[in-house]
Amino acid sequence: MKRKLPYILTTACLAALLPSQAADTISLSASDDNYVYTGDKNTNYAFDSEKILVKNATSNDRIGFVKFDLSSVIGSLDTNQDAVLSMTFSNASSAGTDDTAEFNFKALSNSSPSNADWSENSVTYNTRPTGTYTDLGTDYNWTYNATNVPHSITFSNIANYIQADNTITFQIFGPQLPDTGNNPYWWSSEATNSAYHPSLVLAVPEPAAASILLGLSSLAFVGLRRRR
Repeated sequence: MKRKLPYILTTACLAALLPSQAADTISLSASDDNYVYTGDKNTNYAFDSEKILVKNATSNDRIGFVKFDLSSVIGSLDTNQDAVLSMTFSNASSAGTDDTAEFNFKALSNSSPSNADWSENSVTYNTRPTGTYTDLGTDYNWTYNATNVPHSITFSNIANYIQADNTITFQIFGPQLPDTGNNPYWWSSEATNSAYHPSLVLAVPEPAAASILLGLSSLAFVGLRRRR
């Protein structure tokens, strides 16, 4: 029994330690981001700009889009875990002192979308990604004079939004502002300050605790046998 004690203790210690391990995460930067303009439906706008203009106007809207390419990590993802989209509100030009707005974020479903393979340097209103968008439920409530405000949205069911080309597309829009001269901006992936870049944090599976426990305890047992 004394000779087996180190093996038993090793196994017990590993069993106690492994469940405390947290899932790892992977953070991705946006591969494409831009906005489209309903007032000029065939023109590509500001693909290399530091900011994304999002504006609900009386007749001419600006709708923002952000895309992430998951190709490099697709084999490692745990789609049962939540993901976190993070963006930073830059500023609103010509804002009135009482102006407020609520911006919403939606993800494009992978059920029969169109133009899911859009590119920031060619997308227009007529070629924008369309289909079923799901509201992610965590809006950003902007108030007058707010600048450089980070905003994060945690959402689930990410497998529903991964397109055939392993990308995920998000849409940003909001209500009509009191003053149509307001121009609200979100920072894009071209922002000089990388802390403002849009990001998507995804989970990867925890190490298989049982497999690790079995492997390490087996090594301990082998070591014990060699001493006998």
